Amino acid sequence: MTFFASLRHGFLPVPADGRIDTRAFLDAAREIVPFFDVLGPTAFAPVKSDINGNIKKLQKKHDEDAAKYTTLQGIVESEMEEGTTKAKNSATDALLWLKRALQFICVFLEKVLDGEEDLTKCARAAYEASLKRFHGWIVRGVFALAVRAVPYRKDFIKALQHGTDVGEEAVLFEMREHMSVLSANVEVLSKFYIDKGQDSDKTV
Repeated sequence: MTFFASLRHGFLPVPADGRIDTRAFLDAAREIVPFFDVLGPTAFAPVKSDINGNIKKLQKKHDEDAAKYTTLQGIVESEMEEGTTKAKNSATDALLWLKRALQFICVFLEKVLDGEEDLTKCARAAYEASLKRFHGWIVRGVFALAVRAVPYRKDFIKALQHGTDVGEEAVLFEMREHMSVLSANVEVLSKFYIDKGQDSDKTV
């Protein structure tokens, strides 16, 4: 199976009430992390580590009271009531950064689907649209190296084919389906953070 077809827990369509299921979202986020191995396992190792760390923080919060924290919005709203959104290792901060990393993937795939042959340009555009303004110069330097390490488009598509004889068009079709659902989840979370006053311009 191709990379996208092999995902057992893809991101789910946003329900009518806009509340995103915590367990399903985290399961899907874990499975999308290896996407960065396709881009460059060494260069993107720090990104993977950061994403996995944020997933673990959210999972820990969920496990404290699974019935209470059934949705991502519920977790943030609970910390808002407790006044702990700015606390060290808060779930609110973890979700904020996870959302930004997933936005990077969304924009990257969008550029690929638009037909951009130079994946370095795709990665640079994705970084500028999602994470760059929240990074200090040291972290920006790490990303600059990672962006230059992305593969050629043909090698990228081949990696997503996972050794199958599935054609590029089929891979792109699967990519578009997954990207559209992921993008919808990210958009809902972005709007939620803005509406609740939990978005931040703080840099790291």
